[in-house]
Amino acid sequence: MVLALLLALALTSAPTSAPGGPAASETTAATPTTPASPLGRARLRGRVMVYGSRDPVAGARLLGDENSAETDKTGHFELWLPPGEHELLIRAAGFQDLSVSIKLEDRQDLVYEYRLAPDVAGNKFRTVVRQQREVAVSSTTLRDEEIRAIPGTFGDPFRVVGSLPGVSQLAGFLPYVVVRGAAPGNTGYYLDGVRVPILFHVALGPSVIHPYFIDQVDFYASGAPVRLGRYASGIIEGRTRAARRDRAYGEFDVRLTDAGGLVEIPLNYKYDRACLAEQRQKARSKKTGRVKREACRRGPARGSLTFAGRYSYTAGVLTLVQANLKLRFWDYQARFDHALGKRATYTAFALGSFDELGEKSNPTPFVRFEFYRLVQKIRHELPRGGVATYSLGLGLDRTGLSRTRSNEWLVAPRVDVRVPVGESGNAEFGAGIDQEVQVFRGATAATASEGWKLESLTQLFSDRVVSATGMYAELLWRKGRFDIRPGVRADLYAQVGHSPVLPQARTVTHAFGIDPRILVREKVGERWTLRQNVGVYHQPPSFPVPLPGLESFGFERGLQRNIQGSVGYELVLGNKLAITQDVYLGRLTNLQDYDLASLSSGKLQEIDDLVISAKGWSYGLETMARLLPGQRAYGWAAYTLSRSTREYEYGGRAASNWDQRHIVNVVLGYRISDRWSFGGRLHFHSGRPYTVQIGDQTASEALLYNRNNRRLPAYFQLDLRAERTWRFRAWSLHFVADLLNSTYSSEVIACVLQGNSDAASSGAGSIVSDTACGSRGLRYILPSLGLRGVF
Repeated sequence: MVLALLLALALTSAPTSAPGGPAASETTAATPTTPASPLGRARLRGRVMVYGSRDPVAGARLLGDENSAETDKTGHFELWLPPGEHELLIRAAGFQDLSVSIKLEDRQDLVYEYRLAPDVAGNKFRTVVRQQREVAVSSTTLRDEEIRAIPGTFGDPFRVVGSLPGVSQLAGFLPYVVVRGAAPGNTGYYLDGVRVPILFHVALGPSVIHPYFIDQVDFYASGAPVRLGRYASGIIEGRTRAARRDRAYGEFDVRLTDAGGLVEIPLNYKYDRACLAEQRQKARSKKTGRVKREACRRGPARGSLTFAGRYSYTAGVLTLVQANLKLRFWDYQARFDHALGKRATYTAFALGSFDELGEKSNPTPFVRFEFYRLVQKIRHELPRGGVATYSLGLGLDRTGLSRTRSNEWLVAPRVDVRVPVGESGNAEFGAGIDQEVQVFRGATAATASEGWKLESLTQLFSDRVVSATGMYAELLWRKGRFDIRPGVRADLYAQVGHSPVLPQARTVTHAFGIDPRILVREKVGERWTLRQNVGVYHQPPSFPVPLPGLESFGFERGLQRNIQGSVGYELVLGNKLAITQDVYLGRLTNLQDYDLASLSSGKLQEIDDLVISAKGWSYGLETMARLLPGQRAYGWAAYTLSRSTREYEYGGRAASNWDQRHIVNVVLGYRISDRWSFGGRLHFHSGRPYTVQIGDQTASEALLYNRNNRRLPAYFQLDLRAERTWRFRAWSLHFVADLLNSTYSSEVIACVLQGNSDAASSGAGSIVSDTACGSRGLRYILPSLGLRGVF
């Protein structure tokens, strides 16, 4: 009903053509004549703004037959002209030209508001997917609107990472990623420099951060800077944006499964000092008068406040399909920014997320995840362009698996300093301290009759305190064609808690890792750039899939380690296409992997039966061709040829459970006009391996002689997206239709052992009979319809 009413309102309120331009360009007179101008001259002043919003257009030029003017950063302009008729042309980069006719009288003072329509053909497209030189040679930066307009992502910026080279997904409908053949738990998530346990809500839920709260997403398949650590594989870092300082801003979105919104409020405006002095003088002369601050032109505010959140009513929708299923989630974010003088700013950022999945008839849910963060940060500008950042993060993570609970309290202070080195400004030195104190408090009601021994859960859910102290330093040096960034990071972990051998005793365990890294970039031509990186990456013991409050469970296992390097190049063809290729090689040791053979054999009794330590190799070739910004079409094509192997204690060297040889992603979007845009995403991947018993082999013999000797079928997926925009004078309404897996393809995610009721279904890495393997797949189409209003 809400969708129907809003759509009807949009259709009946469509704007008509305005003077001086098409429906998306508007000219409005705002002030009558006044005797403010000198004899023989007239003044034209006002603002140039974007049609469909309240955003100003900075740098717009007003071209007349005699004089010209340019708007300031707030969109204001002032132009003096002789009396008579004048033809003006208003021109701004990324907008359609607007021609207007003005008739001025002697000593007239007019105030006009002009609104410019975006130029689809000439506007630099709002998304940039590029290699970022100043961050790392192997990072891909996603920003602006394109990260919210990729088909199959439902508008979530972090889901776009699944379409980049070197990345595969746990399943086509799940957002968790596998980076270069490592488990999802080996990929880290950061938000504004602070670690977060998960980025997405349970099952098919969106990301835990409102999409328009995110300013950019940096993805590091390798070569991450030393300020980011404690993960053996890729790192995804999201950066939130401060609220605008010029005006209040708001938006809402309503979809089939959830609704959300975002509000930005400027605080403590700056007013024109000369105008304020004049108003004070008038107030004193009138004695009873007051200072009319609102009559003065105001500049950007000193501070801002942002609120955002989302609530799911998925449970009500699913009730129509499955009456006993209970699924709910919500999240919130709030950010406060304010200037502390001329050289310092203060930022406070709070966020929280809650997920629950279970049955309505059972008060105890199957799964419950929740986490909360409060981050306070002071950014201080040092002399000669240096920057010092001081932050303190507080957090609470909770995971519930049936009647088992885990709580983790987090305290994370951090200091990061960046200073220029030398007089030339070609070098910069950075150093910092990254401290975390994790306090775990667990509770479990599991019993041996449920298939678990209490001793096996001690490492995961016991009460313990973990200290993680990280120190890092790096040098960014630019000389001619070269950009070199050497750095080193050292992390010391210490844990006080129950002994894994004697649960009633307390013990102290520790681990230490040193991560040297170096990044090199060389510009060999106007369009050619070479890039190389090599580094060491350590990670404490972790679960194969990231879960809130389940980490750092036993340093007696040692740290997971990845020694990885890559070599590649970038090539720009004309102004249309950019091609990047990278060859990578990684040596993996002591990785926490899983062995689902224990599940199928029914022998799972201890944590060590499921989570095993393994070593191996990962190598491959990643290729990406993308369209450069500034075109109606946008997108990229990415192909990954990869291999991930493990050296098992029993079975020797074999393909990893996460191995996928071929991964193809083709993303293409086209903006027909500023009202319509369409897009599609084609995804293909080959199947992951599993173990088949040959002849009369036993399960143990199959793992010993032919582990992971078969592969699941390949999978093809096509996602589609369409967006219709209605622009009104000061706001816009967007209708978005997103369709995941439009071809109704079946994704095989497991093989099941047929004819044996005692055998459980399992995915890659399971043991099945060559003649009794039945594929277990999912066939689905997931639509998403929604409205988004921007004010």
